[in-house]
Amino acid sequence: MKAIRITMFSAMALLIGGGTYALASYQETGRIEAASVDQPTAYVEATNMNLSFKIGGRINQIYVKEGDHVKKGQLLARIESKELQDKAAQAQAALQAADAGVGQAQASVSAAEAKKLQGSNSVTVTAETAEQQVSQAQAAVKAAQAHLEALKNGARPEEKQQAQIKMNAAKEANRIAEDNLKRTQALLQAGAVPQAKVDEAELNYQKAKAEYDASVKQYELVKQGPRTEEIKAAQAQVEQAQAAVALAEANRGQVTLRQDDVRAAQAGVSQAQSAVSSASAGVSKAQAALNEANTYISYTELRAPSDGVITVQSAQVGELVGAGFPVLTLESNQDRWAKFYFPENRMAGMKTGDEVGLKVISTGKVVKGRITVIQPAADFAIQKPSQGTGDTDVRSFGVKVTLLDLPDTTATGMTLQWQGKGAK
Repeated sequence: MKAIRITMFSAMALLIGGGTYALASYQETGRIEAASVDQPTAYVEATNMNLSFKIGGRINQIYVKEGDHVKKGQLLARIESKELQDKAAQAQAALQAADAGVGQAQASVSAAEAKKLQGSNSVTVTAETAEQQVSQAQAAVKAAQAHLEALKNGARPEEKQQAQIKMNAAKEANRIAEDNLKRTQALLQAGAVPQAKVDEAELNYQKAKAEYDASVKQYELVKQGPRTEEIKAAQAQVEQAQAAVALAEANRGQVTLRQDDVRAAQAGVSQAQSAVSSASAGVSKAQAALNEANTYISYTELRAPSDGVITVQSAQVGELVGAGFPVLTLESNQDRWAKFYFPENRMAGMKTGDEVGLKVISTGKVVKGRITVIQPAADFAIQKPSQGTGDTDVRSFGVKVTLLDLPDTTATGMTLQWQGKGAK
């Protein structure tokens, strides 16, 4: 009987204790649900990037490992690029050769232009010289012909008369000088004049006699006319002058030849300019080939697109990977966020751009965040009314908050608790 009583008391104690625990649990659950509605929690999330090469190849270097912090632009891995390097070297050599070709072509243009200028100057000089030579030769012909005609025609009557007048004057001067000499000699014998006067008279007589003899010969030449030899010599001078005219006129043909040289030089300039254009096109083509080769070489390097942490390494050195294969996974620390869920009756006053406070559960530190996206949650998050008493569905909304001052020591995945606007 005593054992039965003990059993009954134990059962009653268990029932009382269970009821007490159930009541306490219910109250605590209510407090948790209230807290979860007023201060929901979320996890720190970050952008994960799968990093891959743009071209396939064999990995020959990986410079990082899982857990390493990297900076934007940092070289992470490299694949073999010997063939691409060879192509780049070939393209560089082709570019240098094309540049040299442009230089040679430009030098040819300069030489052709210089030759053209020289030819143009030569045309000008030759034309001017030829015209001057023709004019001079024609003038010489006229002078020679005039001299020949004068010789053939002989002296004019006026010239003969003038020669005779000169001869008569010289004859009279000679007679006077002779008479003066005789008179002075007589005076010398009489002792009236010195010997010097006789010598002076003798000198004047000899001079007058020489002038008279010369005037006589000149008069005879005028009367007789030119000799045959003089006419022949004048004729030869005419012929020589005519030959000079013919030569000068022939030199005019050199102008045409020089003009042909100028046209040929112009053709050379055009040809050289075409060569420059062709060489320049070759340079552009070689430069494009080099740029393409360098671009493909850059594809053999895997660089960090942003600051972050390497979280996964999916390939090893020596492995052959295809284009787009995720060799590494990078977790970016430049853009971290958390996503909270609220029922629609808690959304009043929330809008994008608002700054809110969030508490890091592990440290208790409150950090700042900015609401960037508000969007309806999936259908499964819709709260249905438990009884048909006219209640409506309660829809939930996802609120994405970008973290503004989250310490770097806060690991992705840590829990954040909503503190709301104005929290410190």
